[in-house]
Amino acid sequence: MTEETPAKKPKPARRRQGPRRSEASRVAILEATREELVRSGWRKFSVDSVARTAHASKQTIYRWWPATGSMCVEAAIGLLPPVSQAVETDPVERIAALILPIETVTRAGNGHAVLRGALIAAADEKAAGESWRNWMKANIRAPLRLILAEVAAKQLIRRDYDIDEAVNLLISPAWHNLIVMRAPLKEGFSRDQAGHLIQLLKP
Repeated sequence: MTEETPAKKPKPARRRQGPRRSEASRVAILEATREELVRSGWRKFSVDSVARTAHASKQTIYRWWPATGSMCVEAAIGLLPPVSQAVETDPVERIAALILPIETVTRAGNGHAVLRGALIAAADEKAAGESWRNWMKANIRAPLRLILAEVAAKQLIRRDYDIDEAVNLLISPAWHNLIVMRAPLKEGFSRDQAGHLIQLLKP
């Protein structure tokens, strides 16, 4: 007669933080970051406050964003709507569409305060600055270069334009308005700036 081996009890399944929960936590942290930027700005920004508001640990925040400024930049960029995909032939309208998302955000709620805080963070912190420059390169600088090349080929503007100068002419007044004047951009800002740029680049 053989003794029966008692059945092994199954080990309790480990609790895993699934992607859905992680994404919800990430969204909550970015929203709390925007609230903190509005409330305190970048120079008095508190990760503790973000953690409390988002019901997240500081360890989680620092694991996802080792550089706090990068979190602020991501929170600001997350507010920007995508560039309109409407087919436009007018170069002024095409260029205006590139910066219209920035104008739109500054005119909605406290969007101008969030962007202002993120811009100052980008100036203060190397990683945050790199994050912001990468966004600018992909969403404004590269498409602007393409549009200007097409317009120059039609001899509507000079061919010897400098892309860095063109970007500065287009967008610098927005940063001045946000950081120095601490105010939203006026309605029609994007089209006005695009028109000024084309005018300045004429042969």
